[in-house]
Order: sequence, then structure tokens, then C-alpha cells
Amino acid sequence: MPDTTETLRCGPFELDVRSRELRSGTSCVRLQEQPFEILRMMLERPGLVVTREELCSRLWPNGTFVDFEHSLNAAVKRLRAALGDEADNPRFVETLPRRGYRFIAMKDAAEAAWTVAAGTVGHRVRLAVLPFTIVGDEPGQEYFADGLTEEMIAQLGQLCRGRIGVIARSSSMMFKRSTQRAREIGQTLRADYLLEGSVRQEGDRVRITARLVETSGETHLWIETYERHLADCLSVQADVAARIAQSLAMELVPEQSHGANATSHDANAYQAYLKARFHWNKPGDEGVDEAIDYYEQSLATDPAFAAAYAGIARARLLRAEYYGDVPRRVLELARQSAKRALELEPSLSEAHLALAEVRRTLEWDWRGAESSYSQAIVLNPSHEGAHRSFGVMLAALSRNPEAIRESERACELDPLCLVVNSSAAWVRFVAGDYDKAIARCLHTVEMNPRFSAARRVLGAAYLQSGREDAAIQSLEGAMAQADKDPVLLAWLAHAKATVGDHDEARGLLAKLARMAERRFVPSYHLALAHVGLEDHDAAFAALEQATLDCDPALPNMAVDPRFEPIRSDARYMRLIELLGL
Repeated sequence: MPDTTETLRCGPFELDVRSRELRSGTSCVRLQEQPFEILRMMLERPGLVVTREELCSRLWPNGTFVDFEHSLNAAVKRLRAALGDEADNPRFVETLPRRGYRFIAMKDAAEAAWTVAAGTVGHRVRLAVLPFTIVGDEPGQEYFADGLTEEMIAQLGQLCRGRIGVIARSSSMMFKRSTQRAREIGQTLRADYLLEGSVRQEGDRVRITARLVETSGETHLWIETYERHLADCLSVQADVAARIAQSLAMELVPEQSHGANATSHDANAYQAYLKARFHWNKPGDEGVDEAIDYYEQSLATDPAFAAAYAGIARARLLRAEYYGDVPRRVLELARQSAKRALELEPSLSEAHLALAEVRRTLEWDWRGAESSYSQAIVLNPSHEGAHRSFGVMLAALSRNPEAIRESERACELDPLCLVVNSSAAWVRFVAGDYDKAIARCLHTVEMNPRFSAARRVLGAAYLQSGREDAAIQSLEGAMAQADKDPVLLAWLAHAKATVGDHDEARGLLAKLARMAERRFVPSYHLALAHVGLEDHDAAFAALEQATLDCDPALPNMAVDPRFEPIRSDARYMRLIELLGL
């Protein structure tokens, strides 16, 4: 029964409604929104059944469109994971098939059991760096404030590695100009602390104010103000970030080493670098060409700027991933830049990540790629991109438990990032766990219904699980937003052919052929369409071309279930041997 409007008690358990924390003795677990609401309803009626219909009404009111079965099951699984509970042998949450759930931990033994379970979950301090705001009317300073935010995230991730989990940029940037309270942001990101602040430029000087906030109590732990000459942009950017990182380390991890290196570079080179990062961080490949241009300007001014070499390498990798050019051409340029970055700065996490991507997509050097991914993660354990890409490679090598662990770690670090969540869905898809792939895709689509990558994987997972109508609906729904996406067209052609609509599939292939007159069309995905049409000769011709192009998707060939119809062909085995898979 409710104890107060802010606390619910059941046996040894106490649920704090305001902080969304479940406590038993000295143990405590913070819950996400949907798992919290499910537990809250069960604790309001301990021992009694909460029906699936009641949960649907509470969690998705007013006809909100979701795949109810998958979404509810996923939320209950997250609740059980937080409690250390098991569906087959429940200690806390009991499932009543087709009816609902109830909370059953009423005995004194439950307190000891949950204390052990909560201890296994572990809790590392999590920090979110919110976008710094611009104060005053000075025009064109958005790139500077955003660059300062990103520099903070990168340096904190390295300086406090192993002790503080730093939320990635994509999720933090969702709160740009947000009016939400610190507690609400902390609950959304599962962050214990927020670093926030402002930037004000006055003539040739810049003032930066930063403050550290504890989220559950909305308490300001410290606030500091720094003033610098604008001419020395790197000093403003890197020195301030390093000093804040030191202050944060002394506040939270006093035994941590507080040394920080900030190598000086030309101010104009760093200004161009910040503008490159600003364009690089636009959605998809929207700003990749502008980013490359600014990186080149930066390197023309300062040829010893390691971070700019790492940045341009990753921008070119993105161009290959989105097929903005023939992949082999830009991947070879990316390799040169990544190696130059490491020559200049061997401890640069971004450079190791870029080299790992090159080794995975261009060289098919799996051992070398794994070494580079691991080094990138050692240098910055909070780098969600390293965990995400490492997970994708491990999935291509059929190392599914490791792949899932890395992709889920990326989701913890960047929970609101659409790309990270879609990659986690892909890892589940190639592992054959279609239900979890679907659930992750639906979660991503709920965040942004226009994000076609999630809809692509959703359609593929539906198709493999036998839900053909849902597969076509998902892929055609994505077409409404991205009708010029060659990957999406090829996946839809494969799906259409698989369900027997060969004429429609051939029509889509004809559209892709016309598209190829204007831009690069990836052969790997064309091969999927030909497999669906049972035209195996055309499929292998396309895969051979994909090897010549170094298509970034090619390493997935050994695990993509859609290639199953051609796996007994000797030509398939020759390709697998060529790739070293």
C-alpha cells in the first residue's frame, strides 16, 4: 500500500517515487521510466495481478502507437535486469501468462536476495556534459560552444577512465536549450552528475563558466569561471577542458592522477578544426563534405595537428559508410590520415578507432582491427563509437556474446543515439535474436520515426521471423522518408522478391540501375536483391564487385541470414576465404 505520495513500501522494499530508486537496506537501484512505472503499479497492489491491459494504458496512453507485446516484454526484461531477477526462476516479478505480472518478494529472505542481486549490477558514477550555452549577441559562436562541449566529453572520458562513465555527445546534445530540471535530465540519461555552463565573448576575450550539479538533489557542487584571450583559441578550448576535468576528478575520484596534456596548435587551425567537428556532428552524412573541407584547412595551417588527422580519417570513413564515393578510394585516404595521426600522437583514442575501422573495412585484418579497437577503448572507455563499431565487427566474426556486450555498452554510454541503438539491433539480428532486434528497432523508431536505418533493420528482422506483411510495411514506410537511399531500395527489393513479388523487385532494381548513373550504388546490397530473386549468378557478380570496391558492409556476408540460399555454392566459400572470415 502507498506509504506517502512519494514512497511505496512492500515488505523490505521501498520505492522512492521522486528519484525512481528502489531501496532495500543499504542497497539501491535507479530505474528507467517504463520499468519504474511497471514496478510502481505492482507495489501499489503487492501480491495482486497487474494486467497487461492496465500496463498498456499506463505506459502508452491515448492510443500511442507501439508494438505493445515487444515493448512491454522489453520493459519487463529491463526491470528484471535491474533487480537481478530471472523469468524462469523469479524471486520478485512473477509472470502470469497472457494475464499480467505481480510482485511476489514478500518474505524476509527477499531482502538478502535482492541485496546480493543489486550488488551484482554495480554502479559506476555517470556524468553528462550538457551543451554549453552562448551568452551575448556575438554572432557565429555556436560551433565554438559545441566544440567546447565535445572537448569536455573527450578529455573527461580519458582523464577519468575506469572511474567515471561519461555520457556520449549525441545523447547530451538532445538537451541543447532544454528547460528540463537537472533531476529530470539525470533520470533520462541515468546520470549522477551534470556538467553545464556558458560561454560569453567580449571583444578579444572569452569568459567560460562551468558548474557541476548532482542530479538527484539538484545540488551545485562547484562553479568556476575562466577568462582567456580569444586569439589563443586552443588555450581557451583545451586548457579550460583539462582544468574542469581535473576539478571533477578531484571532486569525485581523489586518488586519480590529475595530469593533462594540451599540445598547442595554431589558433586558426583550431578554429577550422572546431568548425569541422560542428559539421561532422550533423545527422548522417549531411555535413561530412564540409567537415572534410575544414579539416583540410586546419591541416594546411598546422600540418602537425594529430586530432585533425584523426578527424579527417573518421570523416572519410563516414563517407565510405554512406557510399558518398567509391569506398576503396576514400578508405585508402582514411588509412593515410589515421597512420599520420598516430605518428604524431600515439595515445589518441580517435586515431586508434579510425585505424581499426580501416583494418576492418579495407584490409579485412580482423586481428589488427581488434587490437586497434581495444586500444581505443583502453584510452577512452567512454567512447561509444569504439564500443559500437567493435561490436559490429565481433558480430561479423560470429562472436555474438562479446558483440552484444560491446553494443549494449555503447547504448549505456549514448542511450538516445539513433545510430548506436540501430547498431545494437543489427548485432542482435545477425545473432539470430530477432525478437530483441525488433524491440531495439521499435525503441529507436519511437525516438525518431523518420530514422530509416532502424526501419531497415526492423524490416529485415520481421522478414526473417516470418512476419512478411510487417516487413514490407516497415521498409515501405521508410521509403516515404528516404526514397533516394540505395541501401533501402535494395533491401526492399530483396523483401519483395522473398515474398513472391518478383515484378516489383525487378522494378526496384531498374530504379537502382538508373540511380547508378548519377551516384555510387553499393554492390553488396544489390547482391541481396538478386538472392531474393534467386538469380545467383548476378548475386555473385555483385559480391565480386563489392570486394573490388571494398564495400564497408562486406564483412557482414558470413553472418547476414539473407545470404543463406547461396551458402552451399562453392563461389560463396571462395569469397569467405578471400575475406578471411
